[in-house]
Amino acid sequence: MCGYVGLFYKNSKQCVESKTIEKCLQSIQHRGPDDSDIQYFNKAILGFQRLSIIDLENGSQPYSKNQYTIVFNGEIYNYQEIREGLIQKGYSFETQSDTEVLLTSYIEYGNDCVHYLRGMYSFMIWDNQNERMFGAIDYFSIKPLYYIDTEDYIAFSSEYKALLPLLKTKTVDKEALQNYLSFQFVPLNKTMLKEVKKVPAGHYFTFENEKLNFNQYFQIFYQQQPTDKEDIYRVMRDSVKKHMIADEEVGVFLSGGIDSTIIATLASQINPKIKSFTVGFDIEGYNEMDIAKETAKTLNIENYSHIITQKEYIESLSNVVMKMDDPVADPSAIGVYFLSQKASEYVKVVLSGEGSDELFGGYNIYKEYYSLQPFSYLPSIIKKCIYPIVKYLPNIKGKNYLLRAITPLHLRYIGNAKIFENEELKQVMKNINPNNTYQHILSSLYNDCKKNQYDYVTTMQYIDMNTWLQGDILMKGDKMSMAHSLELRVPFLDKKVMAIASRLSLKQKVNRKSTKVLLREAFCNIIPSHVVNRKKLGFPTPIRVWLKSDLGEVVKDTIQKADVDEYIHKDYVLHLLDEHQKGIKDNSRKVWTIFIFCLWYQLVIEDV
Repeated sequence: MCGYVGLFYKNSKQCVESKTIEKCLQSIQHRGPDDSDIQYFNKAILGFQRLSIIDLENGSQPYSKNQYTIVFNGEIYNYQEIREGLIQKGYSFETQSDTEVLLTSYIEYGNDCVHYLRGMYSFMIWDNQNERMFGAIDYFSIKPLYYIDTEDYIAFSSEYKALLPLLKTKTVDKEALQNYLSFQFVPLNKTMLKEVKKVPAGHYFTFENEKLNFNQYFQIFYQQQPTDKEDIYRVMRDSVKKHMIADEEVGVFLSGGIDSTIIATLASQINPKIKSFTVGFDIEGYNEMDIAKETAKTLNIENYSHIITQKEYIESLSNVVMKMDDPVADPSAIGVYFLSQKASEYVKVVLSGEGSDELFGGYNIYKEYYSLQPFSYLPSIIKKCIYPIVKYLPNIKGKNYLLRAITPLHLRYIGNAKIFENEELKQVMKNINPNNTYQHILSSLYNDCKKNQYDYVTTMQYIDMNTWLQGDILMKGDKMSMAHSLELRVPFLDKKVMAIASRLSLKQKVNRKSTKVLLREAFCNIIPSHVVNRKKLGFPTPIRVWLKSDLGEVVKDTIQKADVDEYIHKDYVLHLLDEHQKGIKDNSRKVWTIFIFCLWYQLVIEDV
């Protein structure tokens, strides 16, 4: 919907010039090219870039009511119901926007307003009379928010590039880099810069009397209760309907998978003229466009598609990395960039299927619960004794299976991507912290799972919801869509959908043959039949192939030229690339992870 900057002074010293705030805001103009405004107060500055979606004429921000002023990024899907309740309490409204409803709900309910909201959002409200700020971020961090905390002020923004003009230094956080090399993103509310932090999902925060405080108002929680496929169908149809509220045309991303097909099917029932968008690559095995077009034809909706070439993939890299803010080494981010670019030619809002896998049990790795069952009865002491033997076996078929089988989940599972193991990090990164392992980083999350007695698959879901979903999936969704001034909405990541999904039993999520078992049953007679039981492909990107041609030369040149010798053993990384290009070993994801960091370093730290 937009982007904003908020700055709040810790004392009466106003040390940030207006031209600096203007520069901050200009850096996120792509998030909201329709309108821009800055308001100055004695101890606060609020700046806003608007992408107009609801109440096109009167929804400008910053928006003020009484002594309160709000900046808000996102959408409140139940704002009409909240509005009616507030009218019954005696409030009147001068606009039709969800922004005014959100601000008024704070005036009425105070900090508890967050419990009434259904949507994706980050917002800040400045109480000029009491010199107090209140803000919040949604359940899942669909709309991220970053902040810096200096001696004189705190500042927030929808993208951290807008905070860079306020920084005196830009320092790589070595521990964050170490974690990035394992996760392919910086996990758990840090960023690659020491100076910049992320507001944690499901939190509200306050700033008064020179103190910034965070409070968690939502935590993901699973508790098996009776539910059936009718519950899933009902809540998903309602969610899609809510997510289609807009005063601009809404489209839908469409791949060959079940998630986007469910969204497209439900959306087409509400709007038979909805447009769908698909991209693919010009290499066999990396293109689902034929299946998406078949789906669109079956649904009788338009489909617009684009084939991504290696040349334009390479040409987009610098812009993608800058728009992403923090390095995220997911090659599919560029695919989402081009998909968003295509959609933005026709619509301002698009629906997408993010979150379904995490909520309903969609990743193939979740099925390993069944494949590893033969070892579940083996005593832990036996597993511990045979682990060193298996670890040092040659790389024979079945070795990885045995290692997974005898290694406890909390010591090996970090989410849907693991790039470098702790041991190999020593060869990649200089001066690592031996205590900063991925096991240490995730220990609190695994403790939550143990405390709540989650089963094997639910534990994996919980880890993914708190790491992979927030750090990778939603990050590329927000940043790559906003790069083209396109608002991405995710109907699966809805508070009411989560309430149903959190009740599923193990067998309703995965079995030996399938994932998302109950979700598939709920839609098997509704979506086109050719999609119902298709295996999950994700968003395959041919970097494995392209690293052996032109892309490989770009990657090699960037790694060699980036001034990262303080952090990275370049010789080892270039050896990995050489191995890959000679076909000795597929090192594509490892090389890509280092490359994205190097390119980010050139653009953000070196300012090349």
